[in-house]
Parts: sequence; structure tokens; C-alpha cells
Amino acid sequence: MMKRLEKVFLILLTIAAIQAISVVEAHASPAKTLMQQLDTNKDGLISLKEAVRHTELLRNFGLIDDNEDGKLTEAELAKSKLTPGNAKSAVSE
Repeated sequence: MMKRLEKVFLILLTIAAIQAISVVEAHASPAKTLMQQLDTNKDGLISLKEAVRHTELLRNFGLIDDNEDGKLTEAELAKSKLTPGNAKSAVSE
């Protein structure tokens, strides 16, 4: 009986963990989502070459790139109202 309860508990715990991960991923910020989609070399930055895949981001690249280093950080994406997706969240706040 105890073994069965342990198995049931582990199954329920696993299901809860999977749901928690899904909820977190569903509520990812626009900046984090763009970083995951476009940062193909996984260096934590979006270069101009990587931004080419996203027309709206490419159009505003120079305005979002605060330090003008030719790369966008997640922080730069998060604070700019020009980042696709940020304008909607800024209006609703």
C-alpha cells in the first residue's frame, strides 16, 4: 500500500512540475521570447545578422540598441517600447 501511495505521489508531483514549467513558458516576456527565437549562436545577444529574420525588430534595431554596440541584449529589448510585443504590454499597464 505504501509503495502504491509513493508512486501516485511521484506521478502527481511530476504532473504539477510539468504544468508549472508550461505556465512559466507561456508568460515569458516578449524580450525573452525574441531572444530564444533569434539568438541562433546562443551568446545571449541578438546581432544585426540574427535580427534579419524579424522585419519589425530589424527596422528598429538602431533605436533599441542603447549602447550602439551592434548587438541587442535582453535588457535592451525589455526596456524598449519599440521591441515587438512590448508596446502591447506597455499600453495595458
